[in-house]
Amino acid sequence: MGETALLAGQQHVVDTGRLSTRYPKARTSVSKAREFARLFAGSIGADGVAGDLALIVSELVTNSVLHGKTAPGRQVEVTLDHSAGRVRVEVRDTGEGMPHRRPRVPLAVSGRGLEIVDALSGTWGVTEQIVGKTVWAELVVKPSEAAG
Repeated sequence: MGETALLAGQQHVVDTGRLSTRYPKARTSVSKAREFARLFAGSIGADGVAGDLALIVSELVTNSVLHGKTAPGRQVEVTLDHSAGRVRVEVRDTGEGMPHRRPRVPLAVSGRGLEIVDALSGTWGVTEQIVGKTVWAELVVKPSEAAG
């Protein structure tokens, strides 16, 4: 089992370079996860990608909370891992719903989350779990953008 760390007043599990935390399935969790991502970027000296990382985390957590078909009372787990010139974002929930990109509708005010994730990340995908799934994305971090 990993050690625990305190970031932004919240306890997180740290295991071999991975930082994880859980949030309730609630819209308020999106802003908390976004702040978690910004603080993580700062902690690894990657301020140059903090905005992109926060946006990716925000979109994936939003999808999980709104569309993940997770039972009430369940949580969303966010894991960030910095290694080998990239940050990997993983958002896991226990819901049955699988994410998919929607057809582009020019004047729509929603429905572009995965399109944004695709544009910002080097690669992304979904890993099915025994219960639920993990949606992940990888963001390239250039040496000048990260100290760790």
